[in-house]
Amino acid sequence: MSGYGGNPPPGWEDPYGGTAGWDAGGYGASGNPYGQPPPGYGYGYGQPGYGPPGVPHAPSSSGSTIAALICNIIGVVTCCNVLAIPGVVLAAVAMGRVQTDPESARRLTMWSWIMFAASIVLGIIGVILYILLIASAEPDYGSTTGV
Repeated sequence: MSGYGGNPPPGWEDPYGGTAGWDAGGYGASGNPYGQPPPGYGYGYGQPGYGPPGVPHAPSSSGSTIAALICNIIGVVTCCNVLAIPGVVLAAVAMGRVQTDPESARRLTMWSWIMFAASIVLGIIGVILYILLIASAEPDYGSTTGV
């Protein structure tokens, strides 16, 4: 037996059920060498036979993570805040985990925002202390060193 045409060997059962399309010529009932297409395939046959797709889920958003990353980078560049550097690292790691581990990404983003807020608070405290230090210093008018 060549595998093309004829009946299947004795004792063989179709694992998908049925014996449609087996005849002496090896062609389906319509004369098509591939037999009839299964229901749900081809043009005009309706929906595919796989059933409806699963329930779609909303993709994780990384808007807050991107904003935290940008704010911390601006904090590093403009103020040289030491606490903004870990904020940048945390936001960058969170960006990598948004699609794979959204819960971890959310926690890392939260900590990145906390680092940003702490760096802003420390920056404001530093500016206030600097202004108070300048205001409390007495000028030395007897100096000959210049400005």
